[in-house]
Amino acid sequence: MLWCDPSSPLSLSLSQHSLSPLLVAAMEEEVWDGPRWLYVFQIFACMSVLCSRVWIKGKSPFLDRVPALGRFTAQFAAFHCLFLCVFLLASLADGLLQVHWQALYQSYGLSTAEMMTLLAVGHGSSLFLGTFLGISSDSLGRKRASILYCILQALGCLAKLSSNYEVLSVGHVCLGLASSLYFSVFEAWMTTEHEKVGFKQELLSETFWMMAFASGIVGISSGAIANVLMEQQALSARAPSVVAGFVTFLCLLTIIFGWNENVGTLYGGLSKPLLNGIQALRDKRIALLGLTQAGFDLSIAVFWLLWTPTLVADGREVQTGLIYACLMGSMMLGSSIAASFLCGPYNVIPEIYVPYVLFVAGASLILPAYDYQDIPVLVTCFSVFHICVGIAWPSLARLRSIYIQNDRRATMLSLFRAPVSAILLLILIRGVSSTKFENSTVFSIAILGLMSGAACIRQIAQLRPASSYDNLNWRHRSDV
Repeated sequence: MLWCDPSSPLSLSLSQHSLSPLLVAAMEEEVWDGPRWLYVFQIFACMSVLCSRVWIKGKSPFLDRVPALGRFTAQFAAFHCLFLCVFLLASLADGLLQVHWQALYQSYGLSTAEMMTLLAVGHGSSLFLGTFLGISSDSLGRKRASILYCILQALGCLAKLSSNYEVLSVGHVCLGLASSLYFSVFEAWMTTEHEKVGFKQELLSETFWMMAFASGIVGISSGAIANVLMEQQALSARAPSVVAGFVTFLCLLTIIFGWNENVGTLYGGLSKPLLNGIQALRDKRIALLGLTQAGFDLSIAVFWLLWTPTLVADGREVQTGLIYACLMGSMMLGSSIAASFLCGPYNVIPEIYVPYVLFVAGASLILPAYDYQDIPVLVTCFSVFHICVGIAWPSLARLRSIYIQNDRRATMLSLFRAPVSAILLLILIRGVSSTKFENSTVFSIAILGLMSGAACIRQIAQLRPASSYDNLNWRHRSDV
């Protein structure tokens, strides 16, 4: 997911920045929570961007070539809402599990090393088992795989109610497998069903940017719900996990009764989808897109590991909950901007602007990586990063819909995700050992991933036929 616990034990175990004693003493006198007008500004900015979309498109001579919300058919609107309902329920359940999980494990008496080991177990299962589970979903069926996701997620929720370390370990295995399915099967089901029903391919962009925008809302909501539950004296730290299990059950029911089954690769079990995926990687454009996606996902994961220790280095106090809401608002603003690029009125081909977005995202992490201590500047850098995330997320999804065939969609997404799990597993293992990575080293890995991604997208743009840029109604991979 795009969010995690603001006080991750991995974050707190990584090497801290250093400050002078005078600066520490000065910062301890006041808790920094950011200007209140910033949150109002973000809401106003999102509304302005979205409203300007409608106004400008109404005056655009290209209106007949640009999909607009007002031109959605009832059938597409129903499909759109059904998918987003499932996606947001799954995201909310995951978000509830991520918030305050450290407090839950501390109430069980677990040490930081034990918590980090559980995280490593989850990422290890995602890498070594979840990758192949995601690949097999193309032949198993995306609806069946989504149901399996809900079952694994529910088992993970139940396991968190136990203080037994072995049970928690099994729970993290289930959650690691569920995470692999989350990042592959939902998009694979949606894009395949979208094509099977016969909706226009350019309408996919409307779904992609709404996924990013709504994820910001879910991120804020999951934190707020978890905080309310934790403040109730009659409830324990287990309450968010219980609610997450209930939300997962609602997600399961919606999938069972609302979704149709679609299958990518018929027959072949695991071997046929895997061979299809390896064959697809021979296309240089898909391989470059995979490297970009891996670098982008890794930068997000690294950010959530390090943002809190960067802000609270050497005893500084900040309102992480309020700053977290600010970051989610920034992502929503970015997704609103992406809507203007992808769906009108500007209609910019993703290969043109995504390299600049990824470059700015990488540049925004340079100051945090090299020990800059001014909190307002750090929050500004983090906000810029999340605006870029909001733009890049739906834009990369649109590129995947152009270059990757639907019969191997879950396979390719699983292969793209595997390097991210491997690097995170390495960081976690090093975090438990005595040879921890420096914060600057981990941030540098994220920056390198983003800069490399920018170069990869530029290369994809050079490989794409020039004539395809003349067509605003982007086409399927078979046409490019």
